[in-house]
Amino acid sequence: LTIDRTIQLMACDRLSKWVTKHGADGGSVVIMNPKTGALLAMCSVPDIDPERYFESDVKNYPNPAIFTPYEPGSIFKPFTVAIGLDMEKITPTTTYEDTGEVKIGSFTIKNSDGKANGVQTMMDVLDKSLNTGVIFIARKAGLESFRDYVKKFGFGQRTGIELDREVEGTISALDEKQEIYLATSSFGQGIMTTPLQIVAGFAALANGGKLMQPYIVDEIIKEDGSRHKSKPKVIRQVISERTSTLVSSMLVNVVRKGHGKRAGVEGYYVAGKTGTAQVARKDG
Repeated sequence: LTIDRTIQLMACDRLSKWVTKHGADGGSVVIMNPKTGALLAMCSVPDIDPERYFESDVKNYPNPAIFTPYEPGSIFKPFTVAIGLDMEKITPTTTYEDTGEVKIGSFTIKNSDGKANGVQTMMDVLDKSLNTGVIFIARKAGLESFRDYVKKFGFGQRTGIELDREVEGTISALDEKQEIYLATSSFGQGIMTTPLQIVAGFAALANGGKLMQPYIVDEIIKEDGSRHKSKPKVIRQVISERTSTLVSSMLVNVVRKGHGKRAGVEGYYVAGKTGTAQVARKDG
């Protein structure tokens, strides 16, 4: 496998501790080399013990990182920004007037902080995670182009990783003509992705715009001793290298000055984005 045992051990240990600390239903961590698509770690909680799987809860058998789609929420915003940059509809310094809400038909969409921030740049949109800002970008991009880019990033389709029971998620909301679906999709609601799809998409943002094929099998050794080594595979060029550089810099700023400060590591440029997805109420 491509898995790095040290990274895997560390990631799984930290994940387990933080899921317990926060009383979460579960959690997943996927660590990928963005230049190759090779997975260095993949952990989920709750988990099973492979040596005692028959004693484990059946519902924990599937791997949530590839099997359990969810609404990603604001971690989807960098893709919307990248689309706007790549289409040259915006620059990092493009401004708009943030009134704190956007009305679309009978719907009113507000920022998560409930604030009207006045004139804001696209840098501010990511730093402050403004829903109104990504709606501004999505409107400039238009539904068809936005949907095409989302598909190019690999959403709504399986990654093809060599693991069983991968699901494709769904971006069917973008097949609807009403503007409300474009608006909510721009900040990651109304669409469903898997953690692996998100990681592969972010890897494309980091890797000069190239979407790599995620893989976890490093080498196959057959009975006759012949060896078949896996090679990195470029799926497609999603955005330009220039766009990749711009959006990566903007995401570094999110960690340095925006909502993602706790992800910073002294001496390193860390790019990141916070996200809080909404969860449907159990009573519907």
